[in-house]
Amino acid sequence: MKKQVNLKITSTQYVENLKPSGEAFLRELEKEDSLEIVTEGMMYQKNNAKYISYEESEQVGLEDSRMLVKLADGSIRIRRFGAEGEDDSMDMTLQPGVLNITRYQVPELASLDLEVYTNKIEDNLDEEGYGTISVDYKIKFDKYFSRRNVLEIEVMPS
Repeated sequence: MKKQVNLKITSTQYVENLKPSGEAFLRELEKEDSLEIVTEGMMYQKNNAKYISYEESEQVGLEDSRMLVKLADGSIRIRRFGAEGEDDSMDMTLQPGVLNITRYQVPELASLDLEVYTNKIEDNLDEEGYGTISVDYKIKFDKYFSRRNVLEIEVMPS
């Protein structure tokens, strides 16, 4: 059964720095950017998976896109669908300890292949589907771009 929910989505991006610590190095995270979106969406369960869908925000320049988040078997699949008739502009699977290559369509630019390594996923949704999902992952694009990201999706009653 589908139900309306309120969503608070926070994406925080970090740069990883290595700092000398004795004879070794200590990995430190330095916050680079953060984005928070509060929106309405739909939640439902199907075949032992939980789904969350919502319309993307004008705030991030994707006002004609729809997001679908699927939680199943300890992994998360995030898909972005463009305007009617357009192909997926993003299809990313996050699974702890697994390196995935994903294609990401940047508006008005060519698509990019990104390496995505998931450190951990925490699914703290209750039986009704309310609570928080947290994903800690690293994105790498060639040798020029590497960032650590933490995505949190808070699901609340509508």
